[in-house]
Amino acid sequence: MSSSLIPRFLLPRGLLHHTQKSPPAPLFIRHAATRTSPSKPRVLEKPAKFNPPSHPARLNKKTPKSFPGPPLSFQEMEAQKTKQYPHMMPPEGSFMHWFLTNKSIHVYITLTFLFSLATFTFLTNFTRTTPFSHLLPPTSDLFSHPFSFIHQYIEVFKLHTAHITAETQERRKRKIDDVQKRSEYRKAHGLDKDEGFGGWTAKSEAEVMGPALVVGEGQGEGRRGGGLDGEGEDKGVYSDWEGKRKPVRKWLGIW
Repeated sequence: MSSSLIPRFLLPRGLLHHTQKSPPAPLFIRHAATRTSPSKPRVLEKPAKFNPPSHPARLNKKTPKSFPGPPLSFQEMEAQKTKQYPHMMPPEGSFMHWFLTNKSIHVYITLTFLFSLATFTFLTNFTRTTPFSHLLPPTSDLFSHPFSFIHQYIEVFKLHTAHITAETQERRKRKIDDVQKRSEYRKAHGLDKDEGFGGWTAKSEAEVMGPALVVGEGQGEGRRGGGLDGEGEDKGVYSDWEGKRKPVRKWLGIW
């Protein structure tokens, strides 16, 4: 009788191990492919159902609650408004909270500071550049005699503007005389044919300056005599577009 027909529990232990030897496991050797077929691309097997990933692709950007406990009561919220915390804004209803959050008072302080800087810069520049600085009143009179101090300061400023106006007129007159001399030189040497663009070098003083600008007294009045209305203009008077004669108004001694 073969041992395969005898029940296993009746067989001796040594005989059981001797007769039940498992055959040697076959060796599977997998060789790497030397080449792939271009006509058959690799295709992954389609899953039977959607398997979500174990973690989301994006982080949860929701802001966590700052206070995980129960909400505060009305009394606690009111107490927080009046409590002063270190390195924090003052509580509502206090003077510092009103001062720091009021927009109008900040605008007023900013404009006041800017105007103060502009006034200080203007006065410093005026006192250092004016040739009439010796006529300015001393600073001590500002508190002892404020009205006389301001009046004298205004008078010196008027002298300063008149001085600047005279220098500006003299400078313009020199430029016009230079243009006239160059024009006469070109005419004397026959160079007036190839003048510059627009023929500005051949313009006279009246054409360059216009009827509203007063240049000087001697030669300027003779040139102004041949104006549009044929009459000599007085000093400080000009004719507008309608032919009316009006006094010349100059701002800051320039125009």
